[in-house]
Amino acid sequence: MGGCRRGLVATLTLTLAAVGLFAALAASEPSTVTIEELQKQVQALQEEVARLKDGPPRDAEAEELLNRDLFKAKGLSVGFYGEAKYRFPEAGHNVFDPHRFVLTPSYQLNDWLIFNSELEFEHGGIDEKTGTQRSKFDGEIELEQFYADILLHPGFNVRFLGIDLVPVGRINKYHEPTVFYSTERPELYREIIPSTWFEPSVGVFGKVVDGLAYQLMISTGLEDAMGGSTTPGITAASGMREARPRLRQADESDLAYSGRLHYYGLRGLDASTSFYVTRVRGHEGRPSTVALWDVEAAYRVPKTGLELRGDLAFWHLDRPRNLLVNNNASLIDDVGRLMYGWYVEASYHFWPEAWKGGKGRSMDLVPFVRYSQIATQVDLLPGSVRLDNGTANKEFITAGLAWFLNANFVIKADWRHNLRGSDATQRSGANQDYFQIGGGIFF
Repeated sequence: MGGCRRGLVATLTLTLAAVGLFAALAASEPSTVTIEELQKQVQALQEEVARLKDGPPRDAEAEELLNRDLFKAKGLSVGFYGEAKYRFPEAGHNVFDPHRFVLTPSYQLNDWLIFNSELEFEHGGIDEKTGTQRSKFDGEIELEQFYADILLHPGFNVRFLGIDLVPVGRINKYHEPTVFYSTERPELYREIIPSTWFEPSVGVFGKVVDGLAYQLMISTGLEDAMGGSTTPGITAASGMREARPRLRQADESDLAYSGRLHYYGLRGLDASTSFYVTRVRGHEGRPSTVALWDVEAAYRVPKTGLELRGDLAFWHLDRPRNLLVNNNASLIDDVGRLMYGWYVEASYHFWPEAWKGGKGRSMDLVPFVRYSQIATQVDLLPGSVRLDNGTANKEFITAGLAWFLNANFVIKADWRHNLRGSDATQRSGANQDYFQIGGGIFF
C-alpha cells in the first residue's frame, strides 16, 4: 500500500510539472521564459503536491477538544460473565441453553464516584416474532444493576441512582458461574431467594471493622397479585420467584427494608447473615407482612482442598390468607405461614502439584456433592391444597465436577435427582432429574 501511494504521488508530481511547464510556455514569450523560472514553478508544484499528500492543516482547537479528559475512557472498564448448558432430562428432548450473556460496564468518574451497571441477555435474546411465526430465541433482556457508589468514608458510603441486587444471600450478590460448582445455581436460590433478585433502591454500605462489613437498602417491595390481577405472585410451587417487582409497573406504596452483615476476618471463612421485610398487597389490596432471614457460610479448610458450604433461608408470612387469590372458589396460592430452604455442600479442590506446569499451572478440579431441601407449605392454612408431588416441598441431591482451566473459565458436569420426584416433576425444568454439562466464564 505504501509503494502504491508513493508511485501515485510521483506520477501526480510529474503530471502537474508538465502541465505547468506547458502553460508557462504557452502564456510567455520564448525569449522571456528562463530555466530559473521554470525551476521555481516546478518547486512550487512539488510543494503543493506535498501539501495535498499531508492533508489539511491541523485544527489545534479541535485536537485540544478531543484530548480533553471528557473524551477519554481512562475510568471505563467493561466486565463480562456468561454461561451455556446442554441438558439431558429424565423426560422430554435434550436442550441447549445459551443461558446468560452479561455485560458489566463501569466508569470511575473520579476517586470517590463510581458508576456500575449490568445488562443481561438471557436464553439467547428476546422473541421478536408473534403468532404462528417461529423465533430462534425465547429469552429476555434485563437491566439488572444501574447505580453509582458515592464513596465518603470506609465506614459509610452511599449507593444511589437506580437498581441494585437485594443484599440477601451470597449467591444472589455474587452469582457469576465461577463462584459456584454446579451447572445451575443452588436450588435454594430459586423459590426461596429468587436470584437474580434486583429492585429499584437506595442504600448505604461500609466497613464496621477489619473483616466485617455491612449493607443496608430501601427498595420497592414484592408483589403478590401483580397489580390486582388474579395471577398470584407468591405460590407454593414457585415460592417468592414470581413476586419480584416489575420495575416500571411495581406498586411502590409499600417499601422493603433489607440488610446484610458480612464476615471475612478468619482465614478461609466467608459468612453472612441478612434480612428482608416488606408488606405485600394481595388480591383486592389485602396486606400481609413478609419477612426473610438468611444465614450462610463457605469455609475452605486451610492447607487442605476441603471446602464446606451451607445456607439457610427462612420466610415468615403473618397473614397468608390475604395472599390467597380466589379463583372460582378455589385457593390457588396454597402457601403456609412459613417457607424455608437450606442446603449443605462438600467439595474438594484436587489438582496435584505434579500437574501444575505449563497449561495446567492455574487449573483446578473440584468434585462436589450437595443436599438441598425446599418447603413452601409449612403451617398450611385450612382449605389449601397440599402438594406432595415434588413441586412445592422437595429435596434434591446434586453431584458433579467443576474443572477450572483458570480462575476465569470453568467446565462443569453434574447430575441432579429430586428425591420427591413424581409424574408432575418429570417435565418441569425446576424440579426434574437431569444430567447437565455446561461452561462458564467471568472476567
